[in-house]
Amino acid sequence: MVKKWAKTFDQYFILKYIIKWFFYIIPVSVVVGSMVAFFLWLLDLATIFRWSNGWLLYFLPIVGIAIVALYKFKGKNADAGNNLVMDEIHKPGGGIPFRMAPFVLISTVVTHLFGGSAGREGTAVQIGGSVANYFGKIMKLKNEDLRILLMTGVAAGFGCISP
Repeated sequence: MVKKWAKTFDQYFILKYIIKWFFYIIPVSVVVGSMVAFFLWLLDLATIFRWSNGWLLYFLPIVGIAIVALYKFKGKNADAGNNLVMDEIHKPGGGIPFRMAPFVLISTVVTHLFGGSAGREGTAVQIGGSVANYFGKIMKLKNEDLRILLMTGVAAGFGCISP
């Protein structure tokens, strides 16, 4: 009798855990997936436009300086990029600024538009980490739960990039 009760009790907590994470992960994954899909769409448009206008390449150094200045003056600690996301997964506490998502999205698209090279995967990871951290703050998650949500956001972002 006691074993049956204990088994039911354990199943209750497991089910409660699964339901909790289902409702945490779904909104994060939908937002991250949508942002990364939007990013990939913009990237395709930028690439098509650049191939039609080869002269844009001459402005790449100026655009590079502008992006660095933007990160320096308005980026807070968003310039740390993937390192910041990974540091937060390993030791949460400092936070990932939500501004990282639009900064990295715009700067990567603009870099490609002017003929530069910037990876899509890193951008998707940073978008995922930034959005997940934002949701974690809204939900006031503890650090251990925030770590799981950050890993989920990063996985959602990276998963959207992979063909």
